[in-house]
Amino acid sequence: MTSIEAAFRATTYRVTTPEGGFALRIGVTDRAFDDFLGRLPDALNPSDSPAIRAKAGSSAVSTRSGWGILTAYNPGVLLAEHDNRLRQERLRDRLAASGRHFLPACNLADDGAWPPEPSYLVLDVNEQQIVALGREFCQLAVVWGRRGAVPQLLWI
Repeated sequence: MTSIEAAFRATTYRVTTPEGGFALRIGVTDRAFDDFLGRLPDALNPSDSPAIRAKAGSSAVSTRSGWGILTAYNPGVLLAEHDNRLRQERLRDRLAASGRHFLPACNLADDGAWPPEPSYLVLDVNEQQIVALGREFCQLAVVWGRRGAVPQLLWI
């Protein structure tokens, strides 16, 4: 295993939902998160977050195709906070324009060697779609999963 792969695996992918937070890990099942996914779209109230408000009026949320976590931060190199914030705003705008449901998340390195990276949980997305978004924002990898399966690391 390369050091970069080890770093991705030694990270908690914390997702914030209207029902609370979930701490997801590559290769580890999270039954509570799966239960949350099973309650969609009822678990999502459009007034709960700006990301969800972008989809207000639509109740078509599915997790059959899966979900993904991605960030626009630090695309292979450590960038200044201002640059990262601008990139993350572009990602948020891109997700909103795509009509996808998404929620805030944050990637937290176990050893604290890398600063916390804001990210998004993108719902109703397949592997090719989340990889394409990651590629668009120059990422090395993204997290992808589906209900009843462990989260996977997808290299770009």
